[in-house]
Amino acid sequence: MNPKNRTRVAVLIALIVVAAVFGSFAFTFFSNKTPPIVLPSFHPNSSQEDVSGSEDDHSQRVEVTKATVQAVIASLERAGSYYRQMSVQTFWEGGSGTCSAQVWVDGGYTYVRRSMPSGQMRYFLSTPDNIVYYWYGGSSTWLTAPAGSLSADLSQRIPTYEDVLALDAEKISAAGYDAYSEHPCIFVETLQDQLGYVERYWVSVDSGLLVAAQTLKDEKVIYSVNATAPVQTPCPTDAVFSLPDGTVIHSF
Repeated sequence: MNPKNRTRVAVLIALIVVAAVFGSFAFTFFSNKTPPIVLPSFHPNSSQEDVSGSEDDHSQRVEVTKATVQAVIASLERAGSYYRQMSVQTFWEGGSGTCSAQVWVDGGYTYVRRSMPSGQMRYFLSTPDNIVYYWYGGSSTWLTAPAGSLSADLSQRIPTYEDVLALDAEKISAAGYDAYSEHPCIFVETLQDQLGYVERYWVSVDSGLLVAAQTLKDEKVIYSVNATAPVQTPCPTDAVFSLPDGTVIHSF
């Protein structure tokens, strides 16, 4: 083969390679769908290394590690309509206090009925317009506040769902695929901060909701949040989101 022909063949091969690489890149770049994350199948008595998950041609299997945990949590679909019950315990030297909360969520509305350690009931109702109404049991009037200053999660006295995503990745000390009350959860633990506090979170794989959290100091639990019943999805249709004077803010 003469030199001119060899040059033509080399150029043709180079063009074919470039076209193939560009085609592959373009397909990935212009595709509207990002491959969904697939977690391993969950077995409470197995280690992460022993579990495996099913995959299809458009999914991506991801182990839960300190490096991937926030991306995995962000990929979960948080239920938009549900009912749940939570218990919150605070511990101090020589004593403790407990309060409970019932939570109804639907269509951007959140209704919380929380029992205080004194036995008094406190109510919160937030709307998609970022308004929160709150009042105490037996009252016929209410006060309002911007939702940003009193979110639905905070009204339950639980850490906000976004707290986990907002963590500095370098402050995460442990993460994994763990069981909470025998249900699959994503577990996150933080490094001890300057005041000696360590935070732990459990996010349900099924509902995408934060179902448990703990604050520890000197290896002792001083604050604990726990789901006391399975999450019901969607929210029961007999729930009524109303103010103490009977004004219905949202119903089914």
